[in-house]
Amino acid sequence: MMKDRFKFTVFILIMLVIVSGCQNTSQPQQESQREEGAINQSAEPFLSFKDFDGQLVTLQDKPQKIVVLNDQVLHSFYQVGGKAVGITNTFNIDPPKEAADLPRVGFMHQVNIEKVVELKPDLVIGQRFDHANLREILKEANIPIANLNTQSIEDIRQNTILMGKITGNEQKAKELVAKMNSEINQVIDRIPDEKEMPSYAILTVMGDAAFVEQGSTIAVDIADQLKLRNATLSLDGEVMAGYIPFSMEEMVMIDPDYLFIISHTTDEEGEKMIESNFKSNPAWRSLSAISNDRMYFLPKVKFAIAPGVDVVDSYSYMADLIAPSESN
Repeated sequence: MMKDRFKFTVFILIMLVIVSGCQNTSQPQQESQREEGAINQSAEPFLSFKDFDGQLVTLQDKPQKIVVLNDQVLHSFYQVGGKAVGITNTFNIDPPKEAADLPRVGFMHQVNIEKVVELKPDLVIGQRFDHANLREILKEANIPIANLNTQSIEDIRQNTILMGKITGNEQKAKELVAKMNSEINQVIDRIPDEKEMPSYAILTVMGDAAFVEQGSTIAVDIADQLKLRNATLSLDGEVMAGYIPFSMEEMVMIDPDYLFIISHTTDEEGEKMIESNFKSNPAWRSLSAISNDRMYFLPKVKFAIAPGVDVVDSYSYMADLIAPSESN
């Protein structure tokens, strides 16, 4: 009996040593695994995406100090709850009131890069075409830049969602876009379906130069969705991103039912340009849109550029021109 008790005691002691040994060897392994997991977790970026230039933008952490050089995206940024540390001297559209007193870093087309760097941002949001030349300079300062496009309605949707991701408010961004889509559809429903869609052309005035908007722009997208037919699609000669040079001969040939004018300077200068360059021309006066009093100047703050999801107001503006409601 004593011998058996002795064997049992020895067995228990051996098991305790084995279990203890296992604990002593597995604990460092667990700690090592935890540390490795923590490292891997910290290596996972907060957000990674490609900007309009096709450049991969990686944000290791949620950006806290953002400089926004893009006037239109600035509105989307604030609509989803963002707060910038610097903006440009807005040229085309006033900034959101919450951003009115922020430090300025030059104009969108002439950025003061020294002022941008002085603000020590951890992200710069720029505009395609205008800010590609800043990429290398900011790269040397270890500041990521995302250049975005703001030409079409789809750009507005995508930019709003991206601003939601950057600010950590993606759900709010999705809700804003869903609300915008719903309100746009309500405006579209106001336009009666016609057997033959009325045609249109959009003339863009830049100083003394005139172009026709042919491809996807904010104004073209809105007109298309409001059940108008783009009469310029048969024209050749694109010179840049959906724009072709104006030709009186071609305008007479396509003879649109509606002619919309957008000035990229001021509305007053645009009206003067049309008055002095075209109004006395018999070919201009022969256009159906002119003779039927269907030429309209569109405000650039609604059609050349657009303040984020508030672009719904632009739909309503054009809808009131082509299908006035009984209340107007």
